[in-house]
Amino acid sequence: MLEPLPTPAPPANESNPQAIAVLGGQAGGSDLHLLDISDEYLRFWGGRRDQWLGAAPRIVGRDMENRRLLRKLGQALFRGELCDGYSLSGLDRHSRARCPRAPATLIEWRVTSMNMPGYASRVLVLVQRDISKRVEKEAELERLATTDMLTGLSNRARFDALLKKEISRLNRYIRPFSLIMLDIDYFKAINDSHGHDVGDQVLASIGEQLKANLRKADYCARWGGEEFMVLAPETSLEQAIALAEKIRCCIRETHFPKVGRVSVSLGVIEARLSEHQQSVMKRADNALYRAKEQGRDRVCY
Repeated sequence: MLEPLPTPAPPANESNPQAIAVLGGQAGGSDLHLLDISDEYLRFWGGRRDQWLGAAPRIVGRDMENRRLLRKLGQALFRGELCDGYSLSGLDRHSRARCPRAPATLIEWRVTSMNMPGYASRVLVLVQRDISKRVEKEAELERLATTDMLTGLSNRARFDALLKKEISRLNRYIRPFSLIMLDIDYFKAINDSHGHDVGDQVLASIGEQLKANLRKADYCARWGGEEFMVLAPETSLEQAIALAEKIRCCIRETHFPKVGRVSVSLGVIEARLSEHQQSVMKRADNALYRAKEQGRDRVCY
C-alpha cells in the first residue's frame, strides 16, 4: 500500500502549506480520479481520506469549471498528449471552504504531468495553495505605499501615476481633463499659533472636506505640506472652475476647532493636447500663485 503523500514544508515567508494530490484514471477512460492526497488536501477541502481516494479531484471550487478542467486534462492524458513536465495553472476566485459561512478564498493551483514510481506510467500532480492572506497583505502594502497617512488621500507618487495616465488618455482619445491645485492660506501662522497637532487636524479635516465634495470620478491627493491636488477627468475648464468654487466655499464655511475659519486659494487649468506633465503642473502652479497674489481665498485660472 502506498504511503500517504507528505505535506512539504512551506517556502520561506509563506505561511500557508501546499495541498498535493496525485491524479490518474482507468485504462481506456478519460475520467480522472484521486490516487493519493496529502493531509493538507484534506484540511483544505474537508472530508476523509477514504472518501476522496478514487473520487473525482477538486481543482477549483465551482463545479462546472472543475468538470471542464477534469475533462480537458483527462482526455489529454489518455491520448498521450501530455509530455513530461507539462503544466497548467490558474487562480480560482470563487472557491469557498466547506463551511458556508467561511469567507471566499483565492486558490493558486498547478497541475503537472510526470512519471512517479509506484503509480501509473504517467500521472498528474495537483498542487494548491490558499493565497488569500498573501494577496490581502500585498494589497494593504500597496495601499500604504500610495496613501497619505494623515489625510487618507492619495500621496504624491500615486497622483503622479494617475496624472501620467490621464495625459496619455487625453492624447490618445481626445478626452479632456482639468487640474486643481489648492493651498491653505496662512497655514504657517496656524502652526505657529496653535502648534503642529492643530495644524495636522486642519489638514485632516480639509482632506475629509475634499473627499465629501468631489465626484466619484475625481482623484485627490495631498501634494505636500499644505498643498492638495485634484484631478478631474472628463471635465472642461468651466466645470473645473465651478468645482473649485464649491470646494473653496465649503472649506470657508467650515468651523475648525481652535482655529475657527480657514480659507484656501485654488489654481485651475485644463490640460492641452500634446502637453507634457511638467507643463500641466507649471500652469496649475502659476494659476495658484495668481490666486495668492490677488489676495487669497479665491479661484484663478
